[in-house]
This record gives sequence, structure tokens and C-alpha cells, in this order.
Amino acid sequence: MKKKISSITDLITFKQIEFFSFIMLMLWVLSPIVEYIFKSHFHELYTYYFTYSLYLIGFTGLITYILYTIKLKKEKSLNIKSFIPEILLTILLIISIIATILSKNPHLSFFGNTYRKEGLLVYIMYIGFILLSSTIKDHKYIKYLFGSMIIACLIITIKPLLNNNYINANFFNIFHNPNHYGYYLMINTIISIFMIIDGHNIIEKIIYTLIYIFLLYIFIINNTFGSYVAIIISIFFLFIYSIIKKYKITNVLFIIIVFILTSVIISNINIKLNNDLGSTKGIISNNISNLNKDIKGYLHNDDKIINTAGTFRGKLWKEAWHYTLNHPLFGGGMECLSEYYIESSNEYYRSYNDRPHNSILQVSSFIGIPGAIIYLSFIIYIALSSLKNMHNDKHIMIYFSAMCYFISSLFGNSMYYTSPYFMIFLGLLIGFNRQQKRQ
Repeated sequence: MKKKISSITDLITFKQIEFFSFIMLMLWVLSPIVEYIFKSHFHELYTYYFTYSLYLIGFTGLITYILYTIKLKKEKSLNIKSFIPEILLTILLIISIIATILSKNPHLSFFGNTYRKEGLLVYIMYIGFILLSSTIKDHKYIKYLFGSMIIACLIITIKPLLNNNYINANFFNIFHNPNHYGYYLMINTIISIFMIIDGHNIIEKIIYTLIYIFLLYIFIINNTFGSYVAIIISIFFLFIYSIIKKYKITNVLFIIIVFILTSVIISNINIKLNNDLGSTKGIISNNISNLNKDIKGYLHNDDKIINTAGTFRGKLWKEAWHYTLNHPLFGGGMECLSEYYIESSNEYYRSYNDRPHNSILQVSSFIGIPGAIIYLSFIIYIALSSLKNMHNDKHIMIYFSAMCYFISSLFGNSMYYTSPYFMIFLGLLIGFNRQQKRQ
């Protein structure tokens, strides 16, 4: 068996592995278009293209990465110090397996529920996405991937408009929930920012500026405020980075000005949605007002405001932390919180919630505090390594896109059709960091 695998690795080159990884990721990047077509014609079916491509790409990613590491070992290019992210992922996987075995409902923890589909099996597929992406270093592949991502987003966003389906805060497109559509819009909005910066000529920059304004317009109407805040924070840190590193300050200032102007104009236009906002304030100013009220509630220790803060996220976070403290070592297993929230005296949880809307609390309640520490260590290690090794536009683009998604995840849910984008960002960063260390 070892000889067969060895002979396979002798036949393939690193460039061929990289190209194959690129093709597989393109399948995912373009999957929203296929999903849109699929749901338009086969909407009565419950399982969709996203699910099939997730397993195909995730499993293929694991196999491809095994061949990749075997080839590295054969060519004596395998440096254990460069593979700390993979070591942390392995530890995280072991903890997750133990948490699944010890779960009250191992079947649910392994396969996930029918809505989110995020059991242990899907988390293993996420690892496949990370590892597959880490084999890509060629800048032209990155540009093709991100350009195709934006094209896919434009197609599924413009198509409803052409069909006279006005996009509003209740519109969820091909996703299960408007917030999930918001995550997807956030990803493409932040990427469009860097496509402007990376534009090689004035025509490219103008085209991507128009795309940026359009996506930001749809994103603001979508009204996923946590993701909007994530973009603001990411742009702020990009601005700080541009000043410290003298990185394209004029371009970054232009992006900030466009962001502010677009936000102000759209927020204060009297937009007639299917359901009115119920407020004389604009979309953004209304959210800021609510956020200000929530912050004051925390400062004054007002339980009523704390419990309802961030559309009940305050209560969800508190209950998830209590659950974590009751199951500190290995949590309760994947998707363990639904029954716990049902037991809450608040009627809201009995119908709608099974997640804390915070990625760190989600990990800690699912697989325990040690698992959450390893997860954070994995993210922090990649972030610090990237800051040390960032030397080109593509690396910077991926870094701040990953930052934006992670910040957003502190206010939202992971989902099987949006989380893979974050895994792709993380994998690309791992690959770039490793490449810079070798040089």
C-alpha cells in the first residue's frame, strides 16, 4: 500500500496538486450559482448542491493533503515547525471526537441536525477545506478564486432584482435565513474592497468600485448589523496597518470615504421595504441606537436589557457560558445547546435558538474549554504569523477578509454553506505563511 502511494506521489508535481486544489475550490466558489439554479427548479427537495459539494471538496481536500505531505517528506521539505497549525487542528479533532463520544446524543453530534448539518462529520470536512487551501500559493489562482466569488455573488443577487423580487431585510436568497445571506454579502463586500486596491488599471478599479458600492447597498438593506460592524472594525485595522506600513494609504482612504458616504446615503433614504422599519431613523442609525441602549444596559447591570441585548444574544451568551462551566472538559457535544435552551424559562428559546451566536462560546459549549483554547490558539497563531510574513496584496487581502469573518462570527452562527469561506481564508494564510518562512 505504501509503495502504491509512493508511486502516485512520484507521478504528480506540486504544481499539479496546486492546480487540482484550485479547481476543487472553484467548485465551491461557484456553487451559489448552481444552488440558485437547483433551488429554482427543484425547490421541493430538501438536500441541495451545497451539501454534496461540501462533502466532495472536504473529503478530496483530506486525500489531496495526505499526498501533498507525503511528497514533502520524500523531498525532505517537511519541517515540523512549519506545521504547527496542522498539529493544533489534529488536537482539536481529537478533542472533538471525544466530545462526540461522550455526548448525550452522539448521533446528533456526529451528523448534526437537518437545518445546520454541522456535526463532527462536517467539521472534519471543514478541516479538508483548510488543508486543501493551504496547498495554493500562486497569486493568479487567488485572483481567479476571489474574482469568481464576486461574480457568483452578483449573479445570485442581481437575478432576483431582474425577477422583480425587491431585496429587503427579510430576503434570504438561496440561504435559510437573512442573516446567513448577510454573512455571504459581507464576505464579498470585504473582498471587493481589496479587488479595488489590487486593480492593475483605472478601469479595473472603477468596475470594482461600482461592485463594492452595489454590494454594500444590498448588504446594508439586508440589515445584518453584526457583520456590518465586522466590516467597520476590519477597515479600521486596515487603515491602521496602511499608516504603519505605508501601504497604499490613498486607496484605503478612498475605500473608507466610499464606505461612509454609501452608508450615510442608504441609511437615511426613506426605503420602502415589504415591512417598514417601524422607526423614523435610518437602518444603520436605528441599529446604533439599539446598540447604545444595550451598552447602557450592561453598564447599569440591567438584567432585562442584558437578556434581550443584540436580539436576545445577551441571554444566549450567558446561558452558553453557564453550560460551558457545567461541562468544562469536553462540553456537551456538537449541537448540544438546543435542549438546554428549551429548558430556559424564556419562551423565545423554546422555538428558535440552538446556538449562542458566538463562535468561541459555541466551541466551548460543544467541546469544552480546552477545545476553545486550542481553537483560539489556532486562530491567533495564524494571525500573528501572517502579520510577520505579509508582504504582498494577496496575503493582505486574505488576512483582513479572515479577520472580518472571525469578528462577524462573534455575533453570528457558523453554517455549512458560509463557514467554508472562512476555512478557505485560513488555509490560504497557512500556505502563504509557510511559503514566506521557506524563503
